[in-house]
Amino acid sequence: MEEQKKLVNLGGGVTLPILEKYLPQILWIKRDPIVDAISTTLKSQLDSALTYHSYDHSDEVTGMSVALAADDGIENHDLLLLGIAAAYHDSGFIEQRLDHEEIGADLAEDAMRADVRFSSQDIELTRQMILDTKLQTAGMSHELNTRLSPWLIDADLSNLGRPDFILQTKLLAEELNIPIELMFKESLALMDRHEWHSPAGSKVLGPQKRINKDALMADLNKK
Repeated sequence: MEEQKKLVNLGGGVTLPILEKYLPQILWIKRDPIVDAISTTLKSQLDSALTYHSYDHSDEVTGMSVALAADDGIENHDLLLLGIAAAYHDSGFIEQRLDHEEIGADLAEDAMRADVRFSSQDIELTRQMILDTKLQTAGMSHELNTRLSPWLIDADLSNLGRPDFILQTKLLAEELNIPIELMFKESLALMDRHEWHSPAGSKVLGPQKRINKDALMADLNKK
């Protein structure tokens, strides 16, 4: 059981009760052949310079999206579609950083078309979920176009509402090769235009986001 719990650990060994609560559902999704296949690919092919958008990030988003959705009553086939979208959402980084969402959507579509379990509607829904993870340059942080996108988007930005927020922010600054103070300012700006889209996201991640934001503002005001 301890070995299984390692599968839901976040940065710095942090975990959240919701991940342990829905460990069976998370394990079911991660062991699905389509999810397992892309996980193996990400482990071996992602550039090591991707310190934030690493295999660990995709693995964490997969577990978090499943846990948040399960907490809100999503189950069975919909949970699987969500898990696949989460596992593939950053897979485009294998090829390039810019517009990687389109590549990830294509990879997910190819994998799903080779599997008789999925209809054309399932595939289109999963594609759009992945496309919805693209960060908007102005206004609200994301545009949501599917009924399952709220849980994927909340999981993708769950770092804003997690105890390992500072660690994750430093990893992103390293990946982007920018000073940490600038990254902190960018993170604060993102927090201002971000909102949780699912009930579970707001409940589980909202309180820590407020703590993280207050701490970030206090730190920047000292400079």
